[in-house]
Amino acid sequence: MILALCLAVSSAAIASTKPQAIASTKPQTSALQKRRVIQIGHFSGGRELQRIITWQTADPSGRSVRYATAHLAIESVEPHPRILWQADGESEYLVDSIRVVDLDRDGAPEIISLWWKGAALNAVPRVFHWDRAARSFVELKFQNECNGVHSFRVIRSAGSTSRLEIFVGSESSRTRRIVLCGEYELRGAMFVRSRGGDSVAQAESGIEGQAIISPARPGPIRQGESGSAPYKTTLAIRAITDGAEIKRLETGSDGRFRVVLPPGTYRIGPAARAGRFPRGDEQTVTVMQGKFAHVTIEFDSGMR
Repeated sequence: MILALCLAVSSAAIASTKPQAIASTKPQTSALQKRRVIQIGHFSGGRELQRIITWQTADPSGRSVRYATAHLAIESVEPHPRILWQADGESEYLVDSIRVVDLDRDGAPEIISLWWKGAALNAVPRVFHWDRAARSFVELKFQNECNGVHSFRVIRSAGSTSRLEIFVGSESSRTRRIVLCGEYELRGAMFVRSRGGDSVAQAESGIEGQAIISPARPGPIRQGESGSAPYKTTLAIRAITDGAEIKRLETGSDGRFRVVLPPGTYRIGPAARAGRFPRGDEQTVTVMQGKFAHVTIEFDSGMR
């Protein structure tokens, strides 16, 4: 069961460096990328609010963003926030695809994330969980780690736990092939593989992206905060010629979506065309064979 969150502010194998608690009050940032607040919620299963933040520190040589270092932390929500726990990348330059899901349904959710190494099919999945005995966030381990990860998916089940599917892939100039590396169940502090190796897609194409809304709340935006937030809504895919609706889809709670479509040109935007707020604009997107076009659908909340 996905834990209900108070606010979603923005929105992506295990590294050898063990996460440690950090005593400083604020993360070090650089001109490369300011910190992003990803989500706010009860991540330790209690009443205290925490927020997930990510940021990057620049490579000392200044070569490029691909040589930056990624960081993820949990901090308290208060006027002078405290970092409660922090994880750092080793060769990873970006943390993305962050989801908060209570996989084992114990009241404290798992924080699932992908840490990117610099290629479209070269991410590392890392999962963090509040350990009640240790009173700290800990990193969970995978039995039989997957290399070259492309994405993951949470499978809800009627039983006591949900499952986590990890996908890997390879691509050439013509095709992309995505396969299921493993289906994992959380048992204690270990993800145990229960299934894997099935082919799930060959040369798929379509549209993927995220819906966001702004302003996310009334009043002035404080320094370091984002004025936008992921937006759960209904989108429609329409034909470019006559505007006929081809497909309708729901975005996730993080505003993200992914829809398989044959190559062609489409319009994507709000399913409802009424003039009332929130308002969103349609975008024209061209889908190419074996590729997913990426778009961001922006909505105006009407708050000023």
